[in-house]
Amino acid sequence: MRQVESRDIERLIEGDLSILEVIRAAPHGALRSAWEHSSQPTLTAAAVRRVLSDLAAGTAEPELVQQWASFIMRGYLEPVGPPIKPIDIEYEPDAEDPIIEAIAVLEQIGDTVDGEPNAEQLRQLIEDLSESR
Repeated sequence: MRQVESRDIERLIEGDLSILEVIRAAPHGALRSAWEHSSQPTLTAAAVRRVLSDLAAGTAEPELVQQWASFIMRGYLEPVGPPIKPIDIEYEPDAEDPIIEAIAVLEQIGDTVDGEPNAEQLRQLIEDLSESR
């Protein structure tokens, strides 16, 4: 298992789900260190559209999308353990509301009540993020 690097965190914030395995395997302290040494990118509408589009196209597993959204929303992945200081991820100011809405929907994937968003919901979220530019 390789060490998490600052570029890994940057790729994750850019919507690259292929790096999630490395992120999941890293302890939170290593993620914080990588974040502190990164460019600390802002989450953009384009990155969220990328994840939504991958989910809609079936090229991203819903579980990975949910984990990505959970990390973006909370700033950590570890669900239990000692108190941790979350990573503070800023959202693109001009697209903050549609980003928040999309992340909230994606974070609920697999929930017994909400389940997975349907194709129309994904299309609408992508459209809302496109209009916010």
